[in-house]
Amino acid sequence: MRSLTQAAKAFVDPTRVRVLAALLEGEMCVCELCDALRMTQSTLSTHLAVIRASGLAGSRKEGKWMYYSLLPEAREPIRSLFQFFGHSTLRRHPSLAPDAARLRRRLALRADGACRVGMRTRPSLRPIHAKKNHE
Repeated sequence: MRSLTQAAKAFVDPTRVRVLAALLEGEMCVCELCDALRMTQSTLSTHLAVIRASGLAGSRKEGKWMYYSLLPEAREPIRSLFQFFGHSTLRRHPSLAPDAARLRRRLALRADGACRVGMRTRPSLRPIHAKKNHE
């Protein structure tokens, strides 16, 4: 039996709420989530580990891509929680709408329904504390 306390950990962090909202849209790979949510892979992986440990999501590997999705039995309860708290859809909530727009653009790059782009590097994803190399 899943622990309610463990599952609740997935919802106590705003970043994990964004990840869960994105996963309500369907299965996606880490690089798609990184681009859509504007997160580094290490940050996203930390949050995905908590969500998986909560028993709400699972993962599968396909080639070099790792895909995450909500477990089928968790999808409707999560959707209901979002609706209860006024997050009826990812696209309609003001704080989640930018994520939804980026997610739609990123998913449009799929080939045969799968990610084929990989990680895209942007200056906005570099850690703030990174030092520039002046040579």
